[in-house]
Amino acid sequence: MATLSKSSTTKLNDGNAMPILAFGTATKNCFEEVSTALSNSYTHIDTAHIYNTEKEVGRAIKDSGIPCSKLYIASKLWDPDFTREGAVQGVKESLKNMQVEYIDLFLLHNPRGGPGRRRDAWLGLQDAVEAGLVRSIGVSNWAIKHFEQLAKEEGVKITPACNQIEFHPWTQQAAIVKYCKEKGIQITAFSALAQGKRHDDEVINGLAEKYGKSPSQIILRWLVQRQIVPITKTSKEERVKQSMDIFDFQLEDSDCEKVDKLDEGIKSRVGDWNPDEHE
Repeated sequence: MATLSKSSTTKLNDGNAMPILAFGTATKNCFEEVSTALSNSYTHIDTAHIYNTEKEVGRAIKDSGIPCSKLYIASKLWDPDFTREGAVQGVKESLKNMQVEYIDLFLLHNPRGGPGRRRDAWLGLQDAVEAGLVRSIGVSNWAIKHFEQLAKEEGVKITPACNQIEFHPWTQQAAIVKYCKEKGIQITAFSALAQGKRHDDEVINGLAEKYGKSPSQIILRWLVQRQIVPITKTSKEERVKQSMDIFDFQLEDSDCEKVDKLDEGIKSRVGDWNPDEHE
């Protein structure tokens, strides 16, 4: 495995590069938290229309003084705007909110609305790529059937570059991850640390003791070694720093296998709905 560092990236199927750690912004204290992340080596910031945090993300970026060319910004379109025109307008609204010239990655936030609305929204995102407003486009919470439906639609020229899903040691979603890997679609993981609810796990704590790291660091290191891009979020600066401090060790293959075996086979549920339930 190639040596990983804070500046490591993964190459997407469209040739663009994505930093291997991301910071999430679904939080009330977005400005302060993003400012802290940016000051502690994070360059990949993940937001969305539905989070209502884009303006705060933009303010934090401007306040940091870091050129946008040195950052990687991702946002997402919520399903009420799943039309061709709505997708383009959604991108433009995000650009305005964040005061940036382009967005690195723009996703369809969910598979709701059916094949026709997903197709129309995707065509709109393709238009945004062609107009130079977005560099990469992808999806979130999609199941295999949604990718297969999209691939058959007339006018679809771009394969999704990314699928953002719930992924952590206890929910590994093997089928969709295998499918995406075969298609060259990068997986990014929300709830990458299981929202802190499983840090008492014996296996994770045993590895934390072995490597002299925290349970969170063990999970994050496992994810990046599996070529999954984790999205973390926290309000505490020491935890932001801790999340970046995962590049001075490497999990042995046998230890990765121990974490692999923690999967409980639970399909992701987002709020009160299951992605697989949507045609």
